[in-house]
Amino acid sequence: MVNYGLKNKVALITGANNPQGIGATTAFAFAREGAKVVLIYKRIHRQFDQSKTDKNGVDRYFEANSGNADRVESRLKEMNADYMILESDISNEDTVKEIYSKVLERFGKVDILVNNAADGDMDGIDTIEKITQNVIDDTFAVMILT
Repeated sequence: MVNYGLKNKVALITGANNPQGIGATTAFAFAREGAKVVLIYKRIHRQFDQSKTDKNGVDRYFEANSGNADRVESRLKEMNADYMILESDISNEDTVKEIYSKVLERFGKVDILVNNAADGDMDGIDTIEKITQNVIDDTFAVMILT
């Protein structure tokens, strides 16, 4: 087995409530290697067709992001992972400070940041042809500024 040097490292991962998403998948991989994982997510409520959530597509994505991180947490429990999950909005600087304080209280440090959270205008789904400056600015604020 390859030692990736993650044992007892603390990884803070944003955008992690979608069990098939990049954030959750990264958390599972880090936990498998012995890292302690802190997952931050924000519920994003959008309309979706429940009858279409069994297939890949917008409805499955919207359903996954509208829920809490219960399915992700269940998987981490099965792995006997050391984890912490917080529902929060990282676009707010004060909230980011609160998150950091909670992580320091629990784990004493943060070694790795995976800033996976993003925002977007999903009315009609962002495409390169339709993306607005507001979406670009909001995504930049979430990914870079906080």
